[in-house]
Amino acid sequence: MKQILLIAICLLSFAICSFAQTAETYDVATFRSPKGWNKQAGQNSMLFSTEDKAKSSYCLVSLFKSLPGLGNPKENFDAAWETLVKEAVTVSSAPQMFPADNKEDWKVEGGYSPFTKDGEKGVVVLYTASGYGKMVNILVLTNTLDYEPTITAFLESFSFKKLESAAPQVPAGDASGESI
Repeated sequence: MKQILLIAICLLSFAICSFAQTAETYDVATFRSPKGWNKQAGQNSMLFSTEDKAKSSYCLVSLFKSLPGLGNPKENFDAAWETLVKEAVTVSSAPQMFPADNKEDWKVEGGYSPFTKDGEKGVVVLYTASGYGKMVNILVLTNTLDYEPTITAFLESFSFKKLESAAPQVPAGDASGESI
């Protein structure tokens, strides 16, 4: 009897822990927020941040609302790198690319590079998910590897909505479909 009670308590504890960090949705992305990090929602992005003042370390993760895609996943990544990364920090080299990944119908391109900003050095990471004619960008800025396990778990928790594909454009014409 005591064994059954112990097993029941363990299962209940596991269930409570499993549901303690529920999935959140922002725009077309569903994810699990990093536990204990600050979260701030804006009109076009959601920012997750943490810092350790004693070590002078920090990590900022920005999740941006989806935008119309420009082309294939690599073209979307390159465009996002030019606008998001290069406008935020000064990178010292072209991005080193991660292997491409697929999250169901979404294709993910990612890369990283060292950066400097106001004399501070760090690493910038950009992931661009492309699908259904849209792209979603996730930008990571950090100055330490201490947060790598948390960032990895956060990024691996992402899933993206299945959207209706954009309808093909039909030339203007009469009811028979012929152009005028």
